Amino acid sequence: MKRLFLIPAFLTAIASGFAQTECSQNNPIFKFDGNNGSPKEIHSLGSNPEFPFLKNLSSPGQVYSAIKRNNQKNTRGMSKLNGMLMEIGLANGANDLQESSITAATISAGTAGNMGYGGYGSEYSVLFMDAKAWKISSGSGSCYVYIMAKCGNAFFPKNATQRTACIDVPVSLSADTKEVTLEGAPPSTTTEKVYVYYDRRHRRRNLAPEFADLNDPKASNPVLVSTTKDIQSVPQSYKLTVNTPENNVQVCPDVPLTVQANINVEKESEYTGYYPAAAKNTYKLVSRRVYRKTARKMRKAERKEERVARMTGMPVNSHEGKA
Repeated sequence: MKRLFLIPAFLTAIASGFAQTECSQNNPIFKFDGNNGSPKEIHSLGSNPEFPFLKNLSSPGQVYSAIKRNNQKNTRGMSKLNGMLMEIGLANGANDLQESSITAATISAGTAGNMGYGGYGSEYSVLFMDAKAWKISSGSGSCYVYIMAKCGNAFFPKNATQRTACIDVPVSLSADTKEVTLEGAPPSTTTEKVYVYYDRRHRRRNLAPEFADLNDPKASNPVLVSTTKDIQSVPQSYKLTVNTPENNVQVCPDVPLTVQANINVEKESEYTGYYPAAAKNTYKLVSRRVYRKTARKMRKAERKEERVARMTGMPVNSHEGKA
């Protein structure tokens, strides 16, 4: 028997030997000719937005919706943005964009790169503060462009001109095997009854067959004072193992690695066979006076139970214990 559970597993992906590749760089924002000179210092954002419809958004979903909506309206600036999206590998620009292609990022202070501005050009700049941005990637994740969250300007860092391609790597999955023991169905029930009796002076009368285990030739008829049920369960053991159906996965820079893991549950042991209910009688010898007083009290208790049962319409069993 196998089931799939969502439980943590230790996954190790071994990757090596990333090959370098270049994205198309026809757009000026992706070009660095080595003669940029001193970068423009950026101490604040928002004064000259390049794509105003992408300003001050708070989630990748909002960015995605804004791009799709303004693409349908052919808003001013969308042709420029579509050109960037095509440059990073989305052949049809915003039409090929998926929400999963947009992730939140933080560009650290001191990062130099090309930043777009309201005239739809770009300027070599350096950030003097940490800046929240939206990273828009191609399907492979190897080519991308940033959109600054505060101002809606495009940004491409200079140190990203050498990008790495996605590669297939083997999957190495390691996990400890665990055994789990669960309680099974109740296979056996033992009912223990406690009686009191006294020794008669004369030869005893024959007792009922259920008292055949009372080895006292002078025993009176036993009086039941308590009943207790004991239920015992037989545990069932299961073995849990982890494996993955994937032999290889694709690893891309700055893209989370996802590896599917199956948790297999195999039953190792279970309750089998038939366990009949058992009965156990315990007898206590008391004086004749105590016996008779006990019998009267128990009979009164039974009558009270019978009256309660008639009044409530529910059976009363005050003598039966619980497991």
